[in-house]
Amino acid sequence: MSYRCCSMIQNFTLTINGRIDDGTPVLSLCCEGLPNIPKIPFADTAEASLRAFVGAGMLAAVECAQLTDDSRRHYTAGCVGCAHFRKGDWTVNPLIGYVNLSMYPAPCQCRCIYCDACQEYPKVLDKTAEAAYEKLFDMLELAERCGILSPGAKWQVSSGEITIHPYHDRIMELVRGKRAVFYTNCMKFDEAIAQNLHDNPSSAINLSIDSGTAETWKAVKGVDNFDKILENLARYHAVSTRPGQITLKYILLPGVNDVFEDYLSLMEIIKTLEVQHLALSRDVRTKYSMSREESIRLAGSAASLLALCRKQRISTDMFNFTQEEQTEALRLAGEILEKGLI
Repeated sequence: MSYRCCSMIQNFTLTINGRIDDGTPVLSLCCEGLPNIPKIPFADTAEASLRAFVGAGMLAAVECAQLTDDSRRHYTAGCVGCAHFRKGDWTVNPLIGYVNLSMYPAPCQCRCIYCDACQEYPKVLDKTAEAAYEKLFDMLELAERCGILSPGAKWQVSSGEITIHPYHDRIMELVRGKRAVFYTNCMKFDEAIAQNLHDNPSSAINLSIDSGTAETWKAVKGVDNFDKILENLARYHAVSTRPGQITLKYILLPGVNDVFEDYLSLMEIIKTLEVQHLALSRDVRTKYSMSREESIRLAGSAASLLALCRKQRISTDMFNFTQEEQTEALRLAGEILEKGLI
């Protein structure tokens, strides 16, 4: 059946995104930075929180399937302006198929110029934050016990930097034996993550590399340790059981990291690590506020990188780009290849 929906609602995505210790609504089906996206706060008990989230997810799915008039939407009213909310032949998963652990407070060693989510958070949490984390773990464990989580669900571990997270051991136990992607800055090699990669071929790590040279890495990340990053990536690659368990993301920042030298160096890194896929992304804080000129420039920054990936047979995605930006970037990449400019 054809109707307006998105892959997050389709997969019944459980997203925990934001501060869990101050009453902010953080349970949602996605993490788009738009007002009125369906979000709910934690309730007093794990059962009440899970019941509220499942109910909201089911209502959103039903509303997508039943309504064609956007003015009548309630649970999905905030989805109307989302770049991912589009018409298609959707079949919604009745079980939670994706869990996104992006909860805070959580620490990180980076000082990325596009991120302010966790720079001020300490490694030691206060009692309020500890109680919030316990409430979160109770809810996730209940979801598993009652069977609302799909057995093949994919887990995204992106709560600050996992290798220095105060609940590192608890999180690693939670995803043990599961399909998990660990979003890490690779500044610290983690034996538990390495073991997970070795034991579970469906698991992976993801580094937002955002550069191909030490100079650009420092400019974007605010830390001068690019050689150490490459060393740790090589160690993770060495313990992996298949090519492709090392995944990379490149957040394009026009005028900062869209230099061709970085792209060429990145291709060498990709080849060495047997990376099979590169995710192209953008500063999501400006996703819905860019002018048309800025959007066109962003697409142009992506074009050369896309062309190089095509030439090297590296698959790509542009999930955080609008359909118009993707179309323009792919058109320009095609022109670059057709004219033999790379």
